[in-house]
Amino acid sequence: MHSPITYAGIDWASRSHAVCVIDADGSAIERFEVSHTAAGLQVLTRRLTARQVVGVAIERPDGPLVDALLDAGPPLVVIASRGVKALRTRYGSAGNKDDCTDAYVLAGVLRTDGHRLHPLRPDTEATVTLRALVRARKDLVRVTAALARPSRARLVQQ
Repeated sequence: MHSPITYAGIDWASRSHAVCVIDADGSAIERFEVSHTAAGLQVLTRRLTARQVVGVAIERPDGPLVDALLDAGPPLVVIASRGVKALRTRYGSAGNKDDCTDAYVLAGVLRTDGHRLHPLRPDTEATVTLRALVRARKDLVRVTAALARPSRARLVQQ
């Protein structure tokens, strides 16, 4: 006997994440929240693994939540938040922001349109290095500009 096909949607937030797991017919079979902590992310990945989800949809392509999901294994797709906002009416919501509804919308879009979406892949070593260099350059530019401001102000006064 094979296990039922399930999809998950996660509405990302800074303190906790709303999760909705749906079946192949689009019925919500589990809804829960997890904290944005290492322990909360472990609970999340354990529960998704137990449900044997075939894919997870989320609104952000980066951060500890994404890293934990990529490590856990199910394909992860990103659906931009403006896309979720536009799709709310497709699922009967009046367009108001609700974390549980958005998690359901994300899972539903993955279920119905997953064949059109491309799974997120972990960054390559080169990409990680490039991001670190870009971040360091931005910091250097910011510090240089802050140091130059007093000098410019003195020149203008003279």
